[in-house]
Amino acid sequence: MKVERVAQVDPRDLKPGQWVDGWRIVRRIGSGAYGVVYEVEKDGQRFALKLACHREQSGDPRQTDARAKREVACLQQLHHRHIIRMWAHGRWPEPRSGFLYIVLDFVDGYTLGYWVERTHPTPHEVAVLFLKLFDALEHLHGRGVFHRDLSLRNIMVSQDGEPVIIDFGAADYAAAEELTDAPLPPGTPRNRSPEAVSFWTANRHNPEARYPFKATDDIFALGANLYDVLTDPSPERSQKRPPLGGVMPPPSPFKVTQGRVPQELSAYAMHLIASEPRARPATAKDARRPLQEFARFEHPEWRGLPIHPIASQLPPEPAKRGAVPSAAGDLAGKVPRYAGRFLGLVGALALAVLAAAMAASLLHGTTSPAPTHVAREAPATQPPTSALAEKPTSRPAPLPSPLPTPEEASPSVNQPENSPALTHGVPNPSQVQKASAQRALSKAQKCALLVASLSWVAAGCPGVQTRPEPELCPEKAVKAMEQELDWSLDSGETLLVTVDVTKGKIPRRTSKREETMTVFKDGPVTGALSEPNGKAPEGTILEGHLWTTGDKIVGRYFRARLPNGRTVPICLELKYGGMFKEEGSKPGKAVGRKEADAGGVTRWR
Repeated sequence: MKVERVAQVDPRDLKPGQWVDGWRIVRRIGSGAYGVVYEVEKDGQRFALKLACHREQSGDPRQTDARAKREVACLQQLHHRHIIRMWAHGRWPEPRSGFLYIVLDFVDGYTLGYWVERTHPTPHEVAVLFLKLFDALEHLHGRGVFHRDLSLRNIMVSQDGEPVIIDFGAADYAAAEELTDAPLPPGTPRNRSPEAVSFWTANRHNPEARYPFKATDDIFALGANLYDVLTDPSPERSQKRPPLGGVMPPPSPFKVTQGRVPQELSAYAMHLIASEPRARPATAKDARRPLQEFARFEHPEWRGLPIHPIASQLPPEPAKRGAVPSAAGDLAGKVPRYAGRFLGLVGALALAVLAAAMAASLLHGTTSPAPTHVAREAPATQPPTSALAEKPTSRPAPLPSPLPTPEEASPSVNQPENSPALTHGVPNPSQVQKASAQRALSKAQKCALLVASLSWVAAGCPGVQTRPEPELCPEKAVKAMEQELDWSLDSGETLLVTVDVTKGKIPRRTSKREETMTVFKDGPVTGALSEPNGKAPEGTILEGHLWTTGDKIVGRYFRARLPNGRTVPICLELKYGGMFKEEGSKPGKAVGRKEADAGGVTRWR
């Protein structure tokens, strides 16, 4: 009777206490592109139950079912202590035509990213953990199965410290039917191999192209996870990062951590993510061998200290609205990134000193504030030398977000020139000095006079990167994206967007640069979905804002306007921290692609 009572319930809306073929729902764990996962209970034991659910934008509902059957086929071939185990599968509520479900181990622990933050592992503990993961990968490949999405979120670490590879929703095996309807299979862009990235670049507009996924792609992905574990103190909070398989190799873990990662482990991690396939291990067994040796090392540099200082893993304190975050506060709380950003910090400090000197030269005897006062104040806000040495990749805090909440903002293509969004919400330079004095000064003099103040940005002075501040997405927007639009948040799922509808889309099957690029400026923007996603069809209007003064074009969209006229709040941002500027970019005129990848988020990055 209980099954009959639940039969009319949407699979994504099952409540605690309801039943699926004898498995009692405890709580919903999460949902993804092809299903929803619940914690369930039977005979006093806990399990995870995954229900395959068709999504409305799919042209063929059988594809979702086919993916679930392929996941079952993969899991039936795998029996390894570090790979999620399948206990049962079936259909619900009807045994022939119902939704396919899979019952799996319930792993009580953390994702690999959270494990780094919560346990503060030493180099030895990381080496032992990845030795077990490569052993599992060898078992997996030995049975002809490819995982295809080995990410920080698809590797769990139990309370006992044992790693488990989970989520075979994107997995494939040698004799499987082709289900991918895009050049690349579903996966995490950060962890794609260089050859996969190159294939995507060359074939993203070719609907017939299919990338031949190989064992070396899984090896690269696991190596990318190792690199992030070694270099990022809070990898779970750092999801909008460029692919490691890009053109420029990243700095080594030894360099990023100032030697806290031993050179042998650092070199091994770089070996796994080498740009040339021939320079990487050909098999998981080859990749596992060095880790066996590392696991025997007893030296204090391997077992004595955690890879990341615990202070660097504490979450940053939220900045007060309207306040200017100090560099010292930022370095104490922000997550370190690549070493190049440290050079940016040094450059910014040098620029401040230079500007102060210019102020002294230009304004000597004509202004009341003593220029030497500015020069004395700047160093006082910086962290001590030891802090800089410990966290060399930290960067200055971004300016507070100048934008209203999605409930307050209503940007349009033609916004008044005096809009707070266009002026970045900072005081007009005339509020810093008297209007008459400002009119008499050149731009160089104004910049020198405004050193160390937010008005520097409003005056158009060089050397300042204005970016929105990280913050939580409003609850209303999260609910609207999940329930009304059926978007998968923080999952790596990509939405292709037309950045600015006034610039147009990229014509299909074109290779002409002039047809793919356009010029963007700071300010409100109206974009659109280039492809359908969830319940949002192609052409759904997106209202948001662009920032173009840094090294990337950063974009956020706050509202979606559906064809039926309904408007819902959203949190959609350009992926990988924004688009890189293209050749020909100038101050105030950033050249970028007309279309870009975006993702729905629960927290602005």
